[in-house]
Amino acid sequence: MDGTNLSEQSLSPSDLNETNGEETALRSFFTFPFSSDEVYQQGLADLLAHGALSGKTDVERAETILRTQLFYFNRVAGQNLTIEDVRSHQNTVDSQNLTVTMDLSHPSSNSGDGETRLLTFAELTMLIEQGKTDDIPNNKVIPETLNDAPPSTSIALVRKKPWEVDSQF
Repeated sequence: MDGTNLSEQSLSPSDLNETNGEETALRSFFTFPFSSDEVYQQGLADLLAHGALSGKTDVERAETILRTQLFYFNRVAGQNLTIEDVRSHQNTVDSQNLTVTMDLSHPSSNSGDGETRLLTFAELTMLIEQGKTDDIPNNKVIPETLNDAPPSTSIALVRKKPWEVDSQF
C-alpha cells in the first residue's frame, strides 16, 4: 500500500510536461513585446479612448493592463494562462530576486525611469506647503494667460433654416 501511495504522490511524465509547458508559456508571456506589438497597442488605445482606466487607482490600472496583456497573449500564442499563473510566477521570481531588487531600487528611484511613485496625502501636503509643487508627479502647470494663437476659421457649411428649401429641381 505504501508503494501505491508514493506512486500516486509522485509526478507523472505528463504532469512534468504540463509544468514545463506552463513555465515556457510564462517565460514567453514575460518576454512578449507588448510595447512594440501594433495590434495590442491599437487595442489598448481603444480601451483608453473609451475610459477603461479613468478613475482607477494605480493598482487597478496595473491589474487591468496585466489582464489585457494576458488576454492578448493567450489569443495570439494559443495558450491558456490564468492571472493566478502569472501572479504565482511573479511571486516566485520576486522572492528569488529580492536581494537584487533591493540593491538596485535605491539608485533607480531618483533616475525617473518612467514609473511615478504614488505619494501619500501627508507627502503631498508637505510638498505643497514647502512650495515644491514641481516635485509632485503628473502635476501640470496651467498658464495664467489665454492661448495667444489666432482662432481657426470655420469650414463647416452654414445650416439652412427650415423655411429655406434647397431647390434641387
